[in-house]
Amino acid sequence: MRPLLAIFALSITAAAGLAALSTQADTLLEIYDQALQYDATLKAAEATYQADLQVEKLALSQLLPQLRAVASYSGINKETDGQTIEQEAGSPPVAIATNSTLDTRTGSYGASLEQSIFDVSAWLTLKSGRQTSQQAMAQWAAEQQDLIIRVATAYFNVLQALDDLQASKAEERAAKRQLEQTQQRFDVGLVAISDVYEARASSDNVVVQRLVAEGNVGTTYQALTVLTGSPHADLWRLSQDFPIIDPNPLDQDAWVDWALKNNYTLQAAQYAMRAAGKNASAKKAEHLPKLTGSVSYTYDDADGHLKFTKPFDRKLPQDANTDGTVWSLNVSMPLYTGGYLSAQRRQAYAQYQNSLQQQVSAERTVVQNARVSHINLLNSVQRVDAQQQTIVSTSSALRATEAGYQVGTRDILDVLQARQSLYNAIRNYASSRYSYVMSYLNLKQAAGQLSPEDVFFINQWLVNPESADEDPFLDYFN
Repeated sequence: MRPLLAIFALSITAAAGLAALSTQADTLLEIYDQALQYDATLKAAEATYQADLQVEKLALSQLLPQLRAVASYSGINKETDGQTIEQEAGSPPVAIATNSTLDTRTGSYGASLEQSIFDVSAWLTLKSGRQTSQQAMAQWAAEQQDLIIRVATAYFNVLQALDDLQASKAEERAAKRQLEQTQQRFDVGLVAISDVYEARASSDNVVVQRLVAEGNVGTTYQALTVLTGSPHADLWRLSQDFPIIDPNPLDQDAWVDWALKNNYTLQAAQYAMRAAGKNASAKKAEHLPKLTGSVSYTYDDADGHLKFTKPFDRKLPQDANTDGTVWSLNVSMPLYTGGYLSAQRRQAYAQYQNSLQQQVSAERTVVQNARVSHINLLNSVQRVDAQQQTIVSTSSALRATEAGYQVGTRDILDVLQARQSLYNAIRNYASSRYSYVMSYLNLKQAAGQLSPEDVFFINQWLVNPESADEDPFLDYFN
């Protein structure tokens, strides 16, 4: 398995080229590139990935030769005062004072080589470490896919907030015109004062909605800044020509099969379960004997003297050179460790059971996410079509209601409700398009197929805000 970062790096070059196209707005690709460099969650996941990769190497080191070199240099400088008893035949014993000085310097050098020959536990630990490394790679890939989702979510939340604000401003303008017209009709006696009150209440309520929408824009922009570390003034918008199509293939079971085979979160859980199983076997094997071979070489060089000054003056050299090689084969087997090994074995087995159930849970979640994402994507396609038609129908209803109000067959409340329905439909249409994009990305993530290519694909359908006049629904905002 290859981490997605090798592929993700392609976005850096592509985003750099795209940056030259716009100096006043940010594209999805540019923001994604910034998040790759800045996002703290991704950096923390990368550090965890690098740390977990060392587990296999740590386990392998216990099976490779262990070579050590030792060196020491020591000195002895010791003076001894004492006495000894001498006695000649027929004479009383005589105490004689003694004094000696020992002065030596010793240099010692050596090397030792140790090799594990038979250690089942170490071999199983190595196999566990390999599974842990694979788990780290799968988890790292899952974190990179998660960054795409987080960036896209934050990006389209901003676009949704901007569309809501645009609709609120347009609705506010329409409400003010309605209030002015109603006031004029009241001044000439065509309507009752209650119509003016209703129009003013509606206008005031729309102002509140516009203020809330402005606050949401600022909030969503801040969520985007957390990912990139940079403020953003405006974003490229999703083109009205963006294709809203059913997933390919249409069969839900095909997506579930892909998810079971390719989902990185599920793969990480599977590798974690296998690693825990090998670790449990390794702890059980700690009760088995171990065979180790070793060989060591030592060289000692001593230089000095032993000097006597009492009862006579004499100096003896203390020079010596010693070298030698020692080899051994060692067999060890734990008999009783106070229950330590047994407790480790039970603990490892319980951890394996935990990982097994987590793997089962992950598999069920992946299947659920694949099915739900597939359903959401199909539903989003239908919602976009339905909401688009709703705009047309509510627009026609508003015109008809306004005409009826002019001739006195409809009242002001009917007009206000019809206008509110139109702008709600416009908001819902924009929301359904962004929901489709996120459902598309979520489905590909569940199937383990989400990659920077999907960011490129969506980015191709973004247009500069300056070309917003291409929006076919712009007329409703006037």
